Order: sequence, then structure tokens, then C-alpha cells
Amino acid sequence: MGTQKFEETAGAKVRSTMRWDCAPALIVLLAVVIFWVGGSLQWFALLKIPENAVGNVVWLYFILVAVAGSVVLGGGAAFDLARRVGRHTHFDD
Repeated sequence: MGTQKFEETAGAKVRSTMRWDCAPALIVLLAVVIFWVGGSLQWFALLKIPENAVGNVVWLYFILVAVAGSVVLGGGAAFDLARRVGRHTHFDD
């Protein structure tokens, strides 16, 4: 009887820990998804491209860094979530 209660509380603790551990990766992944949805809906067209050449180059580099950063951060967050979920699902083995 006592062992079963311990296993139930240990399982609940693992589940609650997994929820809090995954929060940063979920937030980053959600932000990346919002960024890409916004880009596909052309939300960035609301920000006017500067008229001069230097402003255009700076703007294009900003977009390049944002896209590359979102790919790296999204991939890292997805990998982290997959690792954490895999580790917690094989906990009972």
C-alpha cells in the first residue's frame, strides 16, 4: 500500500517537474512560431523600409539575423523539448 502511494506521488512529481522544466523551451518555440506566422502574413511590411541605401542594408541584415536566429532558437527549443519528453517517458522502464 505504501509503495503504491510513493509511486503515485513520484509520478506526479515527475510530471509537474516536466511541466516547469519545459516552460522556457515552449515559450521560445511559441515565439518562433509567432515570428514565422507574422512573417508569412507580412506583418513586417508594417515597418517601413528606409529610403536610403544604408538604411536598406541595415534593415536587410536585421531581417537576416532575425530569420537565422529564429531557425537556430526554434531548432534548439524543439530538440530540448524532444529530449525532455523522451527522458520522462522512459522514466518508468
